[in-house]
Amino acid sequence: MTYVIALLAGLVGAVLGYVVSGAATAIIGEFLGVSNFEGSLGMLAFFGVAPIGGFIGLVVGVWLALRQRGHRGGRALSWRIPSVLAGIAALVASGSWLAYDMRPMLGTSSSGSPRLDFEIRLPPGTPVLVDRYKVQMNTERNSADGTLSRNGSRLEGDRPVITGSVDLYYRSNWRLLELRRGDGLPVMIFDLGLSARPAHMQDFGSWRRVTFVSTGGPEPPLKATDADAFEIRMRVVYRDAEFQQQTTVRPPLPAKP
Repeated sequence: MTYVIALLAGLVGAVLGYVVSGAATAIIGEFLGVSNFEGSLGMLAFFGVAPIGGFIGLVVGVWLALRQRGHRGGRALSWRIPSVLAGIAALVASGSWLAYDMRPMLGTSSSGSPRLDFEIRLPPGTPVLVDRYKVQMNTERNSADGTLSRNGSRLEGDRPVITGSVDLYYRSNWRLLELRRGDGLPVMIFDLGLSARPAHMQDFGSWRRVTFVSTGGPEPPLKATDADAFEIRMRVVYRDAEFQQQTTVRPPLPAKP
């Protein structure tokens, strides 16, 4: 119980030390006429001095709590104070990691939102009219329009394949990608089956059959049948991982004469 009280006292002391030292610096600086051009005084107070005051308040709070619990000797405090500080550091680090891991947004500050690259294989003989096709990603959090490549179409045997991409902004429990072909044709809906926070994929996965078919009206989508020969495969791309992957691939050495 002693260490719990010391830990709480340290956190309270850190907050008080940060607020008091930052506010005091700002007030004294303003009284002395220190320039506050573009908020420089506030930056100095709460990003320069206040963290030092917070650390001092942290140590003082732990020290006072331990003394209050009867640990007054130098030998007793010499290892108990570092132990409590280590516990506070571990608690803060765990809380920060949990907050980061549970954030709704995907991606990082360096790479931005990850990208979903996809290929859709159409039934044999289907005309490829990319200008008329539209792709949309739907989740419980948002909807996002995808982009189809005008020059990425190809044939696999007698089956056309179209390619495209869409950004993944949020972690999500389900993701449905809709292929709309216009002219009153049924909407093909693919359940992508990705995890809430998918990892970077170096290569495309296996082909997946279309999951639902919708007429676009008020009726709910129907389960796709074998006659609905649409398939999709995909990969998730984090741009920083993609860049690192590209830079680590070295060109082959020239052959010796």
